[in-house]
Amino acid sequence: MASNKNAGRSTSERRTLERITASASSLLLVAILLMVNYLAFRHYLRFDWTSQGIFTLSPKSKTVLRDLNKDLDVYVFLSRGEAGFLPTDELLKRYAAASTHVHLHYVDPDREASQFKLLAQRFGVAAGVVESGEARADVAAVVALGDKNWHINREDLVASEMGLSGQDGATDEVQLKGEQALNGAIVQVTSGRPTKLCVTQGHGEWATDDSAERSIASVKRGLHHDNLEWQGFETLGQTAVPAGCDAVLVIGPLRPFSEQEAKLLLEYVRSGGNLLLALDPVIERDQIASTGFEGPLREFGVRIDPALALELDKERLLTRNVAEFVVTEFGDHVTTRALQHSARVFVSLARSITPIGDGGQAEIILRASEKSFGKTNIAEVTPDTEPARGPADIEGPLSLAVASELKASGDKSKPRGGRLIVIGDSDFMTDALLQTAELANFHMASAFIGWVSQRPALIDIPPKKIKSGNIVFSQDDLWALFFRVAVLLPMAALVLGVAVWLNRRA
Repeated sequence: MASNKNAGRSTSERRTLERITASASSLLLVAILLMVNYLAFRHYLRFDWTSQGIFTLSPKSKTVLRDLNKDLDVYVFLSRGEAGFLPTDELLKRYAAASTHVHLHYVDPDREASQFKLLAQRFGVAAGVVESGEARADVAAVVALGDKNWHINREDLVASEMGLSGQDGATDEVQLKGEQALNGAIVQVTSGRPTKLCVTQGHGEWATDDSAERSIASVKRGLHHDNLEWQGFETLGQTAVPAGCDAVLVIGPLRPFSEQEAKLLLEYVRSGGNLLLALDPVIERDQIASTGFEGPLREFGVRIDPALALELDKERLLTRNVAEFVVTEFGDHVTTRALQHSARVFVSLARSITPIGDGGQAEIILRASEKSFGKTNIAEVTPDTEPARGPADIEGPLSLAVASELKASGDKSKPRGGRLIVIGDSDFMTDALLQTAELANFHMASAFIGWVSQRPALIDIPPKKIKSGNIVFSQDDLWALFFRVAVLLPMAALVLGVAVWLNRRA
C-alpha cells in the first residue's frame, strides 16, 4: 500500500516537474524572441538578393544621407490604394533606416482631410477629386527642412516604359526613379546656391536650349533634381570665364577654338577652375580637323590624337561599324571606379586621348581593347572591309578619356587645384544612350559632371530599371503545381500527424 502511495506521489511529482519545465521552456522561448526582436529593432539589417540590387540604396543615396546633419521631414500624400504607394513606402523606410535625420509622415488627403488641409496651406499643395470620388493631392510627397520645401511629383517616383519581350510581345520595363527624386529633393532643401555649369557656345557645340538638334537636354533632364544651373556663354572676345561658374563644359564643338579662347579656358583651370572637354573627331577631307586645344593641352600632359578610334574586337561591336563600340575597361578613378565591374558604355565616332610626359599628371579613365587602334587617314575606312593598321596609325589599346587634377595654388579662395577631363566623344550623351538601362552612359556623364563641378553626390548613382515580364506556365507546369499543392502537401501533413499520434501513444 505504501509503495503504491510512493509510486503515485512519484508520478505526481514527475508530472509537476514536467509542467514546470515546460512552462520555464515556454517563458525562456518568449524571452529569446523578445530579445531577438529588440536587437532587430536596434540593429536594422536587410538583405537584397535581386540581380540589380533593387532594394539596396545606391552609393549616391548613402553619400547624400551621410552628409545630412539636420532633421528633415518627408510628407507622403499618396493613398494606400495608389499604384506607387508600396514601392515609395519601401524606399522611404530604407532612407529612414539609413539616417536618423529622416522623419516620415503619411497623410491621406481623402481619409485625413483636416490634417492635409493644414499641410496643403503650409506647402502650397492642392487636391482634386478623381473618378472614384477620392481626394488626391497634386504631388506625391514634400521634403521639408525648416522654411525650405521641395515637391515630388508622381511621375518622378515610378514610371513604366514599354519594351519587347523575347517571345511573345510587349512587356513593361519599370523605372524606379524615386531614389533620384528623393536625393534631389534632399539636395535642394539642404544646399545653398545651385551649382552653376557654364556651357561654351559659338563653335557648333551642343546647345543648352532643349529645342536644338544637338542639345544637352537629356543630361539636364536626368540631373534636374540635383540643384544645377545651366548657362551658355560665348568664349570669343572674352577675357575671363563668367563669374560664379563652378565648371565649364565644352561639348562636341564642330569648329576649332582660337588660340586665345583655348588659353582662356586652360588658364581658368590653372587658377582653380574645372573644365570638361568632350571633343569629337571632326572629319575634313579625310583627315581629323584641329580643335584648337592640341598645343595648350600638352602642358597638362594630354595629347589629342588626330585619329579615329576603331575597335576590331567583335565582342565589343553591336553593329558592323567598327567606329561604334562598347567600352568595358575603365581606370581606377573616382568617376569610373563603380563601372569597373561589368559596366558597358557605348561610344560612337570617338578619337583617342593620350596621356604624355613622365609626371603622371593625366590619368586614363576610359580605354578600348587591345585590338583597337587609331586611324589617321579616314579614306582607308570603308564599310565593307575590316580596316588594317598602317604605319601612320596609333597602336592600341587606345585611351579614350583622361582626367587630371592640378595641385592647389596656395590661394585661400581656391583651396583645391583645378580639375580637367578630356574625352574623345560627346555622342555618348545622346538621349537614346542615356535612356538605355543596359548601358552606363548616364552614370558616366553624371560622374564626369559631378567630378569637375566638385559635387560628389553626382558621381555615385543612376536610376534602377527592372523588367516586369509575364510568367508563362505550360500545361505540364500547371499539373505539376497542382500535384504538389493538392496532393503532396496534404499527404505530408497527414503523415506528420500520424507520426505525432503514434509517438504520443508510445
